[in-house]
Amino acid sequence: MIVDSHCHLISNRYKKPLHEIIDTCMASNIGLLLNIATKEQEFDEIVNLSNKYKQIYNSVGIHPHETENLDAVIFNKINNVIKNNKKTIAVGETGLDFYYNHSKKKDQIASFEKHINIALEHDLPLVVHSREAEKETKDILYSHKNNSNLSGVIHCFTGTETFARDMMNIGFYISFSGIITFKNSSYLRNIVSLVDRDKILVETDSPYLAPTPNRGKTNIPAFIVHTIKQISDILNIEEAEVESITSSNFFNLFKRVKANNIT
Repeated sequence: MIVDSHCHLISNRYKKPLHEIIDTCMASNIGLLLNIATKEQEFDEIVNLSNKYKQIYNSVGIHPHETENLDAVIFNKINNVIKNNKKTIAVGETGLDFYYNHSKKKDQIASFEKHINIALEHDLPLVVHSREAEKETKDILYSHKNNSNLSGVIHCFTGTETFARDMMNIGFYISFSGIITFKNSSYLRNIVSLVDRDKILVETDSPYLAPTPNRGKTNIPAFIVHTIKQISDILNIEEAEVESITSSNFFNLFKRVKANNIT
């Protein structure tokens, strides 16, 4: 079974209705999708989809692009979703993006800290976005490294080898997207070869970042097979082994799936 550990299923970028996208997943042996919220307005629909489709789970949080003007009401809502929905298995997408800086750095940092505290309180993993912010991401996460509840994944990893190692040193997972199939991503393919196999996850980040040979198209979860093929080539192992490794890693990280017997 394949797990897409990060996708955005309520985007209006998709060309087909969701039920057709789900059918395509089933035909491609994709048995589980983690649907990610990026802003408060998405929470209800994210939860409703996970309740409607047995193979969809969700994570709730506020993307760093959306962190201005946050207040306690929003974070209380995140807490309430976690408490009331068993298929909410993570906190995020959260983190820091100093490349685009759509939100002020101080607001991103404050939001990231709040998400971390919520994740620690509920013993849930974090889904972390980090772009041009490796030092700050590390410093913030390392300030909590002695808390046994700290866990998570650096999603859509495009960082340095040092950052990958720093994150694995505190138990975080590294998730690779279709970017590793791009012609100019040889440095990232090298990092795939260096990451601990028990810390590798795979994702689409759909509808964004369609892998080669579908680059330029609207990405869908079924395209994850191309990323898996790339990882199998890099590691010189069978695609079925990549599927097994990444699925096992997913369940090791997102323990609420098993804990609530909802697989």
